[in-house]
Amino acid sequence: MVRLEAASEAIRTAFPNGLVDVYAGVTALGNPGLLTVLLALVYWGYRREETATVAGYAFLAFALVLFLKEVFAMPRPPESVMLVAEDGYGFPSGHAIAGVVVYGGLALEFDWLEEPPKALAAGLLSLSVGLSRIVLGVHYLGDVLVGAALGLAVLAAGHWLWRDQPAVGYGLGAVVAVPAVLVSDGDPQTVALLGSCLGGVWACRTVTPLSDARDRAELAFLFAVGILLAVGLLAGRVVLETNRPAQFVLGVATVATILALPAALDRLDAFAVVRRIAGRAT
Repeated sequence: MVRLEAASEAIRTAFPNGLVDVYAGVTALGNPGLLTVLLALVYWGYRREETATVAGYAFLAFALVLFLKEVFAMPRPPESVMLVAEDGYGFPSGHAIAGVVVYGGLALEFDWLEEPPKALAAGLLSLSVGLSRIVLGVHYLGDVLVGAALGLAVLAAGHWLWRDQPAVGYGLGAVVAVPAVLVSDGDPQTVALLGSCLGGVWACRTVTPLSDARDRAELAFLFAVGILLAVGLLAGRVVLETNRPAQFVLGVATVATILALPAALDRLDAFAVVRRIAGRAT
């Protein structure tokens, strides 16, 4: 009853199977890896303190959903209804909670709720990601609704209790990730998440964020360096997929690098050099 199987079947049959690529593209917008890259780009190029806060919400949400999946251990829908291959447990939906926390968090912390078009866009993105999971047959409606409700709970708690202290979000994520590691018998993905949360705590506690970047040359250089480092770290995680210590270290390094990179480049006078070079070129 909790998973609303009959309603899930009605939703699946309402959408044509021939648009699998479209549904898969929408569902990718709730992928934790893609959302991490998205938040990194927004952090580097737009509003850093607010984005760091949203990222803290997101990592807490990721840890919570991994823990609950292991605790409830509820299977996904049968393979006969899946339009794409998916493994692991199905309750609650990680994509649903991630979509709500990230897109809803950006709307909340960037004050988009006061701008109806932006608020509507964020809401539609969150809704579309959750709906795509049902249409693809990898989650039941109940999984998505519970995931979305958990996402809203994380947003409400974070915004009202620690919105100006992003380290708290990462720290709570680490607290939840520890039992998640235990109940999952040290699943490498969960170990990497624990490292990511601790990397966020370290960066928030030790690095003073720079003011939001305004210079185009500075932004271009920051994006180039950041993307190269991110690709290298993510490639390392793929290559060392089953190595728990490596996953932990790379998790720490990935989030710490994202948050600390602007300040680190500034301390190395890299931005000043780039601005001088850009000035001479013009």
